[in-house]
Amino acid sequence: MYRETTIASTATAPGEGGIGIVRISGKDALSVGNHIFRMKNGKQFGEVPPFSMHYGHVADGDTLIDEGLGVFMKGPHSYTGEDVVEIQIHGSMAALRRTLRLAWHFGAVPAQRGEFTERAFLNGRLDLAQAEAVMDIIRARGDAALVQAETHLSGALSSFVHGVRDKLKDLITRLEVTIDFPEEDLEDMTLQEISVRLQPIGADLQRLIKRSETGRFIRDGMRTVIAGRPNVGKSSLLNALLQEDRAIVTDIPGTTRDTIEETISVGGVPLVLMDTAGLRRTEDQAEKIGVEKTRHFLEQADLILAVINGAEPLEEEDRKLLARLKGRRAVVIVNKSDLPAAVTEQDIRSIAGSVPLVELSARSGRGMDSLEQELRHMAEGQDAEAGRELYLMNERHMDLVRKASASVERAEKSCMAGMPADCITVDLSEAWNDLGSITGETMDEELIHSIFSQFCVGK
Repeated sequence: MYRETTIASTATAPGEGGIGIVRISGKDALSVGNHIFRMKNGKQFGEVPPFSMHYGHVADGDTLIDEGLGVFMKGPHSYTGEDVVEIQIHGSMAALRRTLRLAWHFGAVPAQRGEFTERAFLNGRLDLAQAEAVMDIIRARGDAALVQAETHLSGALSSFVHGVRDKLKDLITRLEVTIDFPEEDLEDMTLQEISVRLQPIGADLQRLIKRSETGRFIRDGMRTVIAGRPNVGKSSLLNALLQEDRAIVTDIPGTTRDTIEETISVGGVPLVLMDTAGLRRTEDQAEKIGVEKTRHFLEQADLILAVINGAEPLEEEDRKLLARLKGRRAVVIVNKSDLPAAVTEQDIRSIAGSVPLVELSARSGRGMDSLEQELRHMAEGQDAEAGRELYLMNERHMDLVRKASASVERAEKSCMAGMPADCITVDLSEAWNDLGSITGETMDEELIHSIFSQFCVGK
């Protein structure tokens, strides 16, 4: 079974690199490590202080495979909470494979996806929310996502969950005592008292849910659509933001027929830029499909960069696009500012309202600093410093907090309706269980294994 096996895997990404790490964890880690790693000083891992690095060679009998460093971390003071040996050699795939095969030959078994972190969870080193934060750190696409994942790993989310669950548990206990022991001379909690104590709990959950809408931006990036008529400079703008020729730029309208997607980081938040087909009526079937996709992406966008050709009067498609921006997170970009102006700010404001406006020339680069400053402002509140405030970035967590919030809300309504205490207890118990699933305190083994199976093998 689980604790009776010793696992081994590489802990570094596949491919060539300066360093490659083989990690061995389990009750026989010390024995396996001693079989495959020979220290220069002639000693073995059990004969040297733990947590100290030692120079030596990975060897298969009399054949030296590679030189490197080895360290023994005695459980429970290791990542997994078990005895762990890590061997650092050169990042050669051949050398790493041979080292792993040796570890498996001397009693270790291949680690499954996420098994090192799963063992850390099962051994009490991390709760489930902290364990999932490990993968969030690995997958972080920007500074804010990294800071937020580190906040979860440090236990901020777990602390919030434990605090709310403790309040719910106290209420449940008080209610169950009055239900189960009516003959005892115990002071009953009135429905009004229950409602008063539930209100701040529900408010805390609702604030976290509302604040966590930003969490998706931090983790996945803001879906940023570059939209406008053909030939207004959308592809030139994309190339200028990326500082490379990613999109084909010509004077022929309709050159971009499909969506081009790239990511940049602004204020620590990734912006997923989508250069789309130009908005216009067309009989070309392929271009028509591209235009329909553009309209769909506009509906789904977190941020719209509406590009207008400032050297031409506004056309019907310009007006339709500007009208879409009211109430949306957007920037109007008046391109081709190096040419005589044919559009005024008033022309745009009369349709789009108070949406931020930037004049620039995507080809020459003039005004790009102003756009980048505006984009940074758009990311304000979602940058690396904002990442230090507690957000939910994991959809599983978000779903569970929503369920818990709904249960608390039902309990409040039951109080106002004068429902029996046992009905209120059912809803509070559901909220308590749902929140416990975030930290892994009320989850079944199969679901826990499913979560860790999404991790990379070396973690």
